[in-house]
Amino acid sequence: MNDKTKNAGESLDLKAFVDKLISEKKDYEGLEPGVLDQIKSDILKRVEERVNVVMITNLSEDAIDEFNKMSEANATDDEMQNFFLKNIPDLPQLIASELLVFRDTYLS
Repeated sequence: MNDKTKNAGESLDLKAFVDKLISEKKDYEGLEPGVLDQIKSDILKRVEERVNVVMITNLSEDAIDEFNKMSEANATDDEMQNFFLKNIPDLPQLIASELLVFRDTYLS
């Protein structure tokens, strides 16, 4: 998945999530713009990894096999997003929960 994940028909913009997270953490005030951009990039990668783990770990064994086949066939982002939404009915709630956990951990 990329930094925009379709969430039951809505677009979940992980970059916007990271921007808000950075604005809530006061440790970064006064940093050089290039340093702040690198921090945002690093956090975005971590958020994407956490979301991806949630998605993969909530697939059945059969769905994992199908996911692997789709990956090998270079399925489009839209095809992958539809696949996950079809195979994980509560995906939006799982992602939201993971983002809250990440936020709480990051800001503490």
